[in-house]
Order: sequence, then structure tokens, then C-alpha cells
Amino acid sequence: MSYVESCEPLEKYLGSNEPIIKKPGFDPFQHPVVKKWHEYFLNNWHSKKEIALLLPCTSVKPYNRSATHKLAYSLLRKYKLEDKVQVYSVSEPMLLVPRELENCYPFNSYDYPPSLMTEEEKQEFISLLSIALSHIHNIHKRIIAVLPKHHYKIVYEASKNIQIELYPYGKLAFKTIANVIMKI
Repeated sequence: MSYVESCEPLEKYLGSNEPIIKKPGFDPFQHPVVKKWHEYFLNNWHSKKEIALLLPCTSVKPYNRSATHKLAYSLLRKYKLEDKVQVYSVSEPMLLVPRELENCYPFNSYDYPPSLMTEEEKQEFISLLSIALSHIHNIHKRIIAVLPKHHYKIVYEASKNIQIELYPYGKLAFKTIANVIMKI
């Protein structure tokens, strides 16, 4: 089964391919392409998979090149869970990025180190993410998140009215991801 959807419909909808880079004084959540992605996700994204698994975005793009995502994808294959588990990356400013689209623009062309996030942007992230989480809550029977501290806190705040199984991973990322996936 292929986990790469055609990027063409999304990229045509977004109408741009410029990199999105966080700089002081620039709020990437307000970038026109990012706002169009949020709209596209909420109006067009659907999955037939029973479970949503939230992983963090990574500094490595596309995410599938990062060690944590490689491990997660390998374990999902090993335990024959790929048809049951929809993987999303929790991302500032993209909110949620489905695995099938992670090779597409803008997800392969942005940089937003969490250390550069202002308090206003953090609140904006929480508010916008709560809408995206509500969307996937209506799609999947169960939402599981395995996240480092920064993303854990954001998802925790954004999901106050949504049932999510949250697992922090700290320094034991690989072990925590493996344990959570084995129990699905």
C-alpha cells in the first residue's frame, strides 16, 4: 500500500510553493498558504482508518526521514496496523499533517522551531489545533498521541473537550513509541 497521495490537487489548491520560514515578527499561522492548508484540511481531509496516531513534526523534512517516524512506520507495518492507523504529525503552523501528504508542499518546505514561538502564537496554535482535533475526532474512533513535552502541552490544552490518549516521551522516544504502537 502506498502512503503517498498525489500532491498535485493540494499544491494546485494552495497555488504557491515558496518556503515558509519562521522569523522574528512573522507569524507563520497567518501565512496565506498555511491558512489555505487549514481550510483544505478541514473541508477535504477524510480517512477511513479507525485510529488516529499523533506524532510530532520534526526538523527533518519530510517527516518520514526522521528516526522517530521511521520507527513508527516500521512498527505499524510489522504489526499490520497500516490499514487501521492514520498517522498525523502535529505541526506548528500546519496543525495536523496526514502521513499521505508529508512529502507535499508546504510540509516539505517549512521551518518553525518551537523555540521561536511567541506566547500569542502558542495560544493561536492551541485554538486552531482544537478545531483540527475536533475534525479528526469525528473521523476516527480513537485518538492516540505520543509526543515530546512541547507538543504534549499544546495537544493537552487543545484537546480539553476531546478524548485523546496522551503519552509523553521525554528522553525515551523510541521506547515510548514502540510500547504505544505494540498496544494498539
